[in-house]
Amino acid sequence: MNKKLIVKSASLAVCFSLSLSLAACGGNSGTDGSSGSNQTADISKLLDSNAEPAKDPYSKYDPPIEITTVHTSNEVASNLKNGDTIESNIYTRTWLEKLGINMKFNWTSPGTQGEEKMNLMIASGDLPDFFYVSPAQFERLASTGQLEDLTGALKDYGSKYMKKYLTGDYSGLLEGVTKNGKVYGIPNGQTYHDSGFMLWMRTDNVEKAGLTVPKTVDELDKILEAFKKNDYDGTGKEKYPIALADANIGSNFWGIGDAFFNMFHSYPNIWVKNSKEELEDGMFGPEHRENTRKALLKLQDYYKKGYIHPDFATFDDTKYNELIVNNQSGVVFGGLWDAWWPLNLNIDKHPDAKWLPAAIPSADGEMGKSSVTAATVLGISVARKGTAHPEALVKMENLFHDLNNNPDTMQFGKFNTDPVDNAGIFLAYPMPIYNPSFNHEAFEAVSNAFKTGKADGLPEAFDLFYKQAKTYADKNDKAGFPSYLSYTDQGSLAIVDGYIKRKAFQMNEYTAMPTQEMIDNAPIIKKAYDVMFLNVIKGGDISQYDDFLKQYDALYASAVYPGINKWFEAKNKESIQKWFESK
Repeated sequence: MNKKLIVKSASLAVCFSLSLSLAACGGNSGTDGSSGSNQTADISKLLDSNAEPAKDPYSKYDPPIEITTVHTSNEVASNLKNGDTIESNIYTRTWLEKLGINMKFNWTSPGTQGEEKMNLMIASGDLPDFFYVSPAQFERLASTGQLEDLTGALKDYGSKYMKKYLTGDYSGLLEGVTKNGKVYGIPNGQTYHDSGFMLWMRTDNVEKAGLTVPKTVDELDKILEAFKKNDYDGTGKEKYPIALADANIGSNFWGIGDAFFNMFHSYPNIWVKNSKEELEDGMFGPEHRENTRKALLKLQDYYKKGYIHPDFATFDDTKYNELIVNNQSGVVFGGLWDAWWPLNLNIDKHPDAKWLPAAIPSADGEMGKSSVTAATVLGISVARKGTAHPEALVKMENLFHDLNNNPDTMQFGKFNTDPVDNAGIFLAYPMPIYNPSFNHEAFEAVSNAFKTGKADGLPEAFDLFYKQAKTYADKNDKAGFPSYLSYTDQGSLAIVDGYIKRKAFQMNEYTAMPTQEMIDNAPIIKKAYDVMFLNVIKGGDISQYDDFLKQYDALYASAVYPGINKWFEAKNKESIQKWFESK
């Protein structure tokens, strides 16, 4: 497991989930609801990425200092070699050798218990010097004054590489941890460069059908019909072209992948600016709900035609994977990392199968767009209020960046991912921070190497991805399938690159924490939607959607929209979509 898989697992939901999604553009507000223009300018000035740090960002403590921390997923020790443990490994030794920092763990726990144990620790107030928290945990700690101000430490000790990915196009990440002009954490996140929804399909079977990768929904319909009627793989099994499973619907999953709704200009989990210059939900807002209706009716039609397994409502992830592995389903409404899972499972069994990603087709002639959040905070490294050496956290993060992310200094195979068995060595470090455009930068380097035939001088990680992809391209080596379908011009990041260049992202306009009204009302509305979705798709009258909308308006929109738009007015209604399209 490597950093690509970690990024893949991150939730992008904002509208109904509790993740902290923050847009990276000038003029955003901070999470304290303050006006954002001055704050953004102040942060950018504070952390000038072109300026050398005032103090040595790697200065070593002599004598060494001891810092306490915790680890919330100690089972990752199985990835380590030579008897290393969470408490003693290449990170603990390197941090002592290079920085004079001796890491001591107050506790470690299995991942299944990590969040609960962290919450109990926060409630007790017995905090270590440095630790890694979720956005919700950060808000709790910051609101109760338990976090150290890191503004001066970042200004004085932040490396140029660190500051590059906290400013400019990435400033939204830092804004998420800034309150009243002070920075209370070091954010780990991702941006639209490494995000996006798309379709995946068996293109070898598309070719057998005499068709091409679809640019419109009408073209997709022809592919689905061909996949249903023809047993191109000779399995003798009934075909259900669309892989779908709804037994374990998540809080940010609307019955089928976001890419499906995006085809109809319906945008789950984000807020968009409407013709009244107000924010509305991209799926159920007044100007988008009819788009969602069209999507539901199309999916109902697909179900009637047998494109979806009749028992999809009872299928979990295992059954979903079986449809793909057994060559029964050849179309997936997915995202960036489907080649790593579950499509790789199909290749394990059928190495000659050919999959490719496709950009969002259009249902009506207007350009299909993928919904996205410009910058998403996944977690935050923080320091306990009153800790003796807050600057030590900045130094530790500088070094992690250099060993894992910086192309000029990385030692990827030693500190991040074992090149032999792909074991995630980096998981031993308790406070990760990544370049939020790491994978897009890898795509640019690897795809260029494929085009020019010149791979000399690639950074270690990019060279690894290139070699993996090359083995698939030249020898059909299934081990290289995920890298090939991610980092070359045939891969998912090429689709994302196209979204960026064509301005085919629909950006999330809401960049603050979920309001209390969202938190209180979201579960009720989501449950009502789930019931309606299954009934309608399986042939129920579409009037059930109208009934749902009445409930949505009464319980959710009436409670949530006023606060959202008051927030939007406070930031002068500055549009992230407009910023993105003007870049």
